[in-house]
Amino acid sequence: MSVAAIILAAGKGTRMRSARAKVLHEIAGEPMIARVIRSVRALAPDPLVVVVGHQAAEVEAAVAASDATSSCRFALQEPQRGTGDSARCGLSEIAPTFNGEVLITYGDMPSISPATLRDFVESHRQSGAKLSFISIRLADPAAYGRVIRDSAGRVISIREARDASPAERAIGEINTGVYLVEASLLRSALANLKPNNAQKEYYLTDIVADAVSRGEKVAAWIAHDPAEFAGINSREELASMEKQTRETINRKLMDAGVTLIDPATAYISEQAAIAPDCVIGPNVQILGKCKIGAGVKMDGTAWLSNVTVGARSHLKLGVRAEDCTIGEDCDIGPFAHLRAGTELLGHNRIGNFVETKKARLGHGSKASHLSYLGDATIGDDTNVGCGVITVNYDGYEKHHTTIGDRCMVGCDTQLVAPVKVGDDVYVASGTTILREVPNGALAMSHHPQREKLGWVANWRRRHNDTRAVNGEHQAEIKSK
Repeated sequence: MSVAAIILAAGKGTRMRSARAKVLHEIAGEPMIARVIRSVRALAPDPLVVVVGHQAAEVEAAVAASDATSSCRFALQEPQRGTGDSARCGLSEIAPTFNGEVLITYGDMPSISPATLRDFVESHRQSGAKLSFISIRLADPAAYGRVIRDSAGRVISIREARDASPAERAIGEINTGVYLVEASLLRSALANLKPNNAQKEYYLTDIVADAVSRGEKVAAWIAHDPAEFAGINSREELASMEKQTRETINRKLMDAGVTLIDPATAYISEQAAIAPDCVIGPNVQILGKCKIGAGVKMDGTAWLSNVTVGARSHLKLGVRAEDCTIGEDCDIGPFAHLRAGTELLGHNRIGNFVETKKARLGHGSKASHLSYLGDATIGDDTNVGCGVITVNYDGYEKHHTTIGDRCMVGCDTQLVAPVKVGDDVYVASGTTILREVPNGALAMSHHPQREKLGWVANWRRRHNDTRAVNGEHQAEIKSK
């Protein structure tokens, strides 16, 4: 049977005390809504609808960025009048002819696993129920909705904590908010919702009592791990979830053969792929879809986002890299900055205080210190000296610099783009390159050196500085 899915993500999350929508707050380097979508995607739902409300445009953008391979539909809930109204908005994006099952879950429940959702769907189908939901048992049910059963143990309703009697609040089985409902039943149950509660809202939980009143079979599937269904309602809960998620990710990596020098300070995305025999130092963030090859060593205090690092490369202290590719056997840092579009083909050296941006360096090429290489293509086995700058911006547009194979670019050189330097070129230190340099040439733009003898002594006297200048007498004689 086909499955559609609705993720409720319209709320503001007032207890977060934030101007940002709750589902945009990050867990392990990505918005929590992205984690929920990834788990729900495991069921291959068609369609998958995300209900947005507060900061709708920002939530849609975050979903699109995290789910680029397949599109979601969006439904706007405005104003926000409860979870039942939110589900009704989501259902409007599912065709009236759809006759499969509809999964409903929340965008602030980032720990639920694909395996749990699959088990839930299988249990629902085996039970023959028209409506199933996931419940858990807690020693302290707090403000969660209680599962109300009859004397025979059959589910008859869900009571929100604020509307529950003292006896009902003592019940330890609670509703997680994850439902699977036959589409036709969901349509009619949502249409029957009434705001007969303390908040004057449309409660999604009321569809359970509605289905029971129709004589439909309702099942509560009791999950074994309550931690999967923890919602995020405060900054403290966000921090706790971040810590738990990071610990889980790090354990899996270490079990797979990755060395983490200090797991407590390793912040690694769940989407990152790190090969065995990598050594990750302290205070490292590896975010997004990073791919780290075998034998890579990171000394520490590094920040990587969506970076591919080839086998055996060494990232020294203080490296920052994003949206770029580092080839095999590269030596990076310390304190190097590889910006988006950088591509190192392998056996490269990018040293301390070097910044690259949209720069492609061929095999064996290196820039060891204090250089900026932006919008540049550099061939194989070329050495870029200290203080070299590609002058790529004219105030309106960026321009490209091309440097060939086996070149030596001297210190303090400026290459004013657009410009091309051929193969096997030597560029003398302090040169400004303004036009194309042919293969095998020596390029220079030196001016004759001049000295004014005795100038410093005269300068000091004009400023009443009585300090002597070494060799002052001899300089005066020569000047005469």
